[in-house]
Amino acid sequence: MMAPSGCIVLCFLLSCVWLVSSWSSSNVDGVGGSDLLPKSLWAEELSLSLLPSYYSSPDLSKDPDVCIQLLHEFANSSAALSGCLVKYARPVRICQGCHTEYVYLKAVMDKITSQKYPLNSTYSCALSLLQSDRVHMLVSLNDFFDYTWDDCKCESCLQNNNTEVRDTTIEFMGLYKELNTCFIQNMQNMEDPPFQIPEGNYSKVCQNCNESYRSLNTKYSSLENSKALCIDLEDAMNGTRILWSKTFNCTVPCTDTVPVIAVSAFILFLPFIFYLSTFLHSEQKKLKLVLPKRFASSASLAHIQDLNN
Repeated sequence: MMAPSGCIVLCFLLSCVWLVSSWSSSNVDGVGGSDLLPKSLWAEELSLSLLPSYYSSPDLSKDPDVCIQLLHEFANSSAALSGCLVKYARPVRICQGCHTEYVYLKAVMDKITSQKYPLNSTYSCALSLLQSDRVHMLVSLNDFFDYTWDDCKCESCLQNNNTEVRDTTIEFMGLYKELNTCFIQNMQNMEDPPFQIPEGNYSKVCQNCNESYRSLNTKYSSLENSKALCIDLEDAMNGTRILWSKTFNCTVPCTDTVPVIAVSAFILFLPFIFYLSTFLHSEQKKLKLVLPKRFASSASLAHIQDLNN
């Protein structure tokens, strides 16, 4: 028995041979000019019908209304999410600002993959909308949004299936806003700290905002250790650290300065202590080896007597 692919190729070749012979006979009879375009269209339809199914997308007008509606919902939800991603791209607040649009898009995608028509039928909207063409546009868009969401680590800042913002994220953003308010209050002629920084002396900013900065930095470190950071918090902290260190030229005083200095001094004095103790120990041994004069004279006399005997 011939394989299905071999049957398709054989039918295609036979149709081409028949088509060529028909054109040749028509041209010989002088009537081929007017029928050439319809025959070419017929040949195109025949060739497309012999190709695999994914090269020809089905007519959506034949799909039920529910699949058409789901297609429109996916278009609207993907457009809303795309606009939200661009809107919250700078400063980055993607996870906090776009989680509603992302959840809605995933809900529409779940409907597409699970919707069947008619009920208890093997034909589904997924077959019509997701697998009917080579590009798989809806699948590609859905994969792009999933990759972006995972790359931003948004689930670390959200809870309840990306529907709510975590309390730790809200607490961090509260400290972040408090610090930015302190920056604004302690600077003159400043409207937007992250973008329009006037030149001048920032000693007042460093002094008055030091406690707020340390609180924010401590909170960020705790979230980093617990792996509860997303792109929103990372971008906010990176921008704050750049402002604090490079723009304001502020430094955070180290609370362990005294112990560090004490240990460093002890290590530096270790060689001196070692050589001093070695020197003192060697002097004590020299004192023990020196004999008194009387003891030395009596010892020499006894030695002479032994020689005489």
